[in-house]
Amino acid sequence: MKKMITPETAMETFMKCKRENAEVPAEVLESLRNYKKWDENSLKGLLNASAYFPDILIEEGMEAKINQILADFKKRIVPRVIF
Repeated sequence: MKKMITPETAMETFMKCKRENAEVPAEVLESLRNYKKWDENSLKGLLNASAYFPDILIEEGMEAKINQILADFKKRIVPRVIF
């Protein structure tokens, strides 16, 4: 059974490898490929990280897909009604 790393660890490791000109481990890339399963905060962190390391977005159109997922999260928020 494969051990998946957390989104935060994947992003941190990716950025560290890029800074040190090291190869990005396969498990980091695998975690990044599973971004569609990440929670809202992790996806926002991924977009923020992409401002400094654009190649963290490893798929074509990944930014647009992330923005769509975030928009879907926003639609699920139920507005608070105060009586």
